[in-house]
Amino acid sequence: MATIIDKSKCINCKICYDRCPEESFGLDEEGKVYVKYPEECWLCGACEMDCPVGAIRVRYEINAGSMFVNKKEV
Repeated sequence: MATIIDKSKCINCKICYDRCPEESFGLDEEGKVYVKYPEECWLCGACEMDCPVGAIRVRYEINAGSMFVNKKEV
């Protein structure tokens, strides 16, 4: 998951919900924000930058594969 909400810090202001260009966030049955579509995240960081309490972290994953190549295989 690319976007992580720290529930202990979240004040449920819904800024992340409103600002997300891909509508990756949803509201549960209690009206609390959660990451509904993690695969839709563009990793733009708007939610992280705009969160007034720093409850959101966008994790950038690198899928680089092998970093070293055996010279005999090249």
